[in-house]
Amino acid sequence: MLWGLYSGSGSTPYRVCVDLAAGSAKCTCPSRKFPCKHAVSLQELDLPDATPPEWVQEWTTRRAARELDSSPEAVARRQRSREKTAANRALAMSSGIDGLRDWLLDVASAGIASLPGRPASWWQAFTARMIDAQVPGVAAAVGEIQEIVARAGPRWTSDVADRLGGLHLLCAVQPRSRLGVTVPEETVKAAPGVSDSWVALLRLETDDGRVRTVRQWCRGRRTGRWVVAIRHSAVGAPVPLLPHGLESTAVVHPYPDSDRVALGELEGSHDPAPVPAPESWRTALAALEPRLVADPWQRLFPLGCASVRLCAGSLVDGTGHGLPVRDDGGLDMALALTGGVPFDAWGLWDGHALRLGAVVVDGRLEVVG
Repeated sequence: MLWGLYSGSGSTPYRVCVDLAAGSAKCTCPSRKFPCKHAVSLQELDLPDATPPEWVQEWTTRRAARELDSSPEAVARRQRSREKTAANRALAMSSGIDGLRDWLLDVASAGIASLPGRPASWWQAFTARMIDAQVPGVAAAVGEIQEIVARAGPRWTSDVADRLGGLHLLCAVQPRSRLGVTVPEETVKAAPGVSDSWVALLRLETDDGRVRTVRQWCRGRRTGRWVVAIRHSAVGAPVPLLPHGLESTAVVHPYPDSDRVALGELEGSHDPAPVPAPESWRTALAALEPRLVADPWQRLFPLGCASVRLCAGSLVDGTGHGLPVRDDGGLDMALALTGGVPFDAWGLWDGHALRLGAVVVDGRLEVVG
C-alpha cells in the first residue's frame, strides 16, 4: 500500500492511496482519469515504510468486505450495482455519440482548413466531454487528429479526412471495442483459447504521458494467425506478455471482435525458426483485405516480404515494387546485420511507411526494433 496527502488548489489536501497488489487506487480529487495523476506520481516516489493511517485502513477494510461477502444478499446487491452502472454508461455513451455527430458537423461546416486555427482549449473541451461520456476511444481518436494537425506534414489534410471518415463510420456502427468499452481479462480467459506456437515478432512501445504501453504482434506457427498482446504500466517499462523475439508454446484467449488476446497457459519458449514471408509486397498487401474489412479503424498491420533490398528509402522486392521504410534504428540494425544483401523483412505498416521490426539473416530470425 502507498498513501499520501497532495496539496491541491483547495484548502483540504487530497487523500491518495494505491493498492499495488490489487492494481487499484483511490483519490479524493475530482479528476476524470483513472488512475489520476496523483496516484500515478505517488508510485514514482521513494517512500519509507510506515503504519497506514486510519483513513487508509478504512478504505482497504471496505474493499475487502465487498470482495469477500458471498451472501445471497451481497451477490444480488453487486449484480444490481453492475446493472445500474451498465445502464448509466449506455446512457452516457449515447449522449457522447450524439455529441460526436454534432462535432463532426461543426468540422465539416467550417472545413478541414479551419482546424489549425482552433485553440487548444477547443480540442481539450471536446476530448474532456468524450471522457465524461465514457467513450475514451473517441477521445483518443480526436487527440490523434489534433496531433496530425499540429505536425502539419505534407499529407495532413488527407490524413485528417481519413480519420474524420472513420469517426463518421464509428457513429453508425458503434463497435464497443473502438468506443473504449473494456472487457475484464477474467471474462476473456473464461472463453475457449487458441493453442499454438506463437512467434513474438513485432513490438511497439508508446507513452501517452500517463501510461506506457507495449504491443506485440505474434504469429501462430500452425494457424498462421496474427494476434496482439498488450501490456500497460503506470511506472517503468511494461513487461511484454510473451518473451519477445522467441517462439512460445501457449494458449491465448481472444478478446471479443478484436485481435487482442489474453495469455492463458504458457508452456515454454525457445529461439524461433524463420517465419515464411510472402514473395512480394503485392501479395502481402492483398492479404490485409480481410483484416481491413473486419476492422476498418485499424492503423497498424504486420507485413512481411521475402528477399528485399534497400533502394532510395524503400524496401524493394524481387518484382521491383517497393514500400517506403522508416529511417530509424531498426533499419540501421537490419543493414548492419545483413551487410546490404537481400533479406526477408517483417515490419508494421501504417499505410505510409514500414517500421522494420525483424529480419532473417543466414536462416536466423533477428529482432531489430
